[in-house]
Amino acid sequence: GSVMAQKKGKAFKGTVTYSLSYSGDGVEPAELAKYPKESNIKVYESRTLTEQGPASVITNGESKVVYTVVDLSSYGMKKYLITQKAEEIDKENKGTQFKYSEEGKEILGYKTKKVEITPPAKEDEEEDAAGSMKITAYYTEDMGGEEVNFGNQMFHGVKGFVLEYELVTPKITIKATAKTIEKGKVKETDFMVPSDCTEVTKEAFEEEMRALQGGGE
Repeated sequence: GSVMAQKKGKAFKGTVTYSLSYSGDGVEPAELAKYPKESNIKVYESRTLTEQGPASVITNGESKVVYTVVDLSSYGMKKYLITQKAEEIDKENKGTQFKYSEEGKEILGYKTKKVEITPPAKEDEEEDAAGSMKITAYYTEDMGGEEVNFGNQMFHGVKGFVLEYELVTPKITIKATAKTIEKGKVKETDFMVPSDCTEVTKEAFEEEMRALQGGGE
């Protein structure tokens, strides 16, 4: 490949499944027991797909856009589409600090390196909560570069694909480790937005959800 292609990290197509564990006093044990024990992410070069309940998040690191599709058609509602462009994503992540180190480990046959991520304090957070969230992650450059993390809520800006992380907040610690990496079996169409969506802004969608929960007027 050309020098340019080398620089971007090797592209990966497939599915990564993580096992999740939780600890911390800030959440009731009965609640913790309901938390998911695993999660997965589908990857197609610089695109990713994650699904949580009725929501699917598609990131595209090449065209620098994040699509969130919330399918509420089974509730007699619409399939909503929220689009976030680079400008908004960059603004959300402004001030994130990365501390890279050469320390690393092998995970499922991939060489990884460690990065410590400190997200910026959110404006509406209380002072003591601000800056108290920390993520330690191990990433590989053999499954893609920074583009694969575009718009990722935790790893936007990290220069490789994350195979293990620990997220520490005052209430809870979440640890995730990749347990399987399945190559292939993903196609480009999996990462495309369905055509029957209703486009809404994030604000309008949140308002509609509040109304639905009886919080609206």
